[in-house]
Amino acid sequence: MTSTMFLPLLVSTDDARYGADHVLEDFTQDLDVGYSFGPPYGNRLVTWDDLDELEVSQRDLRQVAVDNLYRLLPRLRIDGQPPAPMLSFGGLESSVLLAAEVWEDLQRSVPGELVVGVPARDVVIVTGTDSRPGMEKVRRAVDRIFFAGDQNLLSPDLLVWRQGAWSAFRRATPESEPPQDRWAGPGREPEQWDEPERSRFDGPEVESEPERDRWAAGPRVTGPRTPGPPTAGPRAARRPEPELAREPEPERERWAGPGAGRE
Repeated sequence: MTSTMFLPLLVSTDDARYGADHVLEDFTQDLDVGYSFGPPYGNRLVTWDDLDELEVSQRDLRQVAVDNLYRLLPRLRIDGQPPAPMLSFGGLESSVLLAAEVWEDLQRSVPGELVVGVPARDVVIVTGTDSRPGMEKVRRAVDRIFFAGDQNLLSPDLLVWRQGAWSAFRRATPESEPPQDRWAGPGREPEQWDEPERSRFDGPEVESEPERDRWAAGPRVTGPRTPGPPTAGPRAARRPEPELAREPEPERERWAGPGAGRE
């Protein structure tokens, strides 16, 4: 365990490379949290057989992976200018969605609610709901990446940060249904987990009272992207549940995020 490092990794629920053999936790309707061996990260996800061989529990795996994510966060940069800058995190930008303190800081510097597009593992574009140019730019970028069939596609939906949690962004209408519980997959009861204590993320500084459509962006640094095999292309219909390779199948847990209660 001490010689093996892990990192949490977002994967699409439509990615046929990952299934019941892998340790996956529900995140949003079309995204799961997996765990990558590394470094380098992103080449292979942890399976249940790996946990048995390493004699590691799922809870310990999660703790080590999240601690490692926070250890790497000083490398995080914001690349580009308002109204829709992008994150730079060495090709694993989407993993930053699992670091709640980053978004608690950034939400104070965007106009309106904080919204991101995360069309691929190495692409996270940030804006605010009150920035019409920013929202349009993020939406176009997500559509363009899905049309091109970029490597490691994730979600065609925009995500909004509300009350310390990510959920699919939906424009409010009088007929809108009440929001459902976030981060729980269909037919699964929500589960909680305690995140280990850690020091606060020393992220990009933000303005205390930002002007409309203005950001407190960090230095312009572009991180390298991590290559990986392409997915099957734009999101297809949700695949049926594969036959279980293990007997019985390990219970799928729900990722409650770093904003959950602490020990």
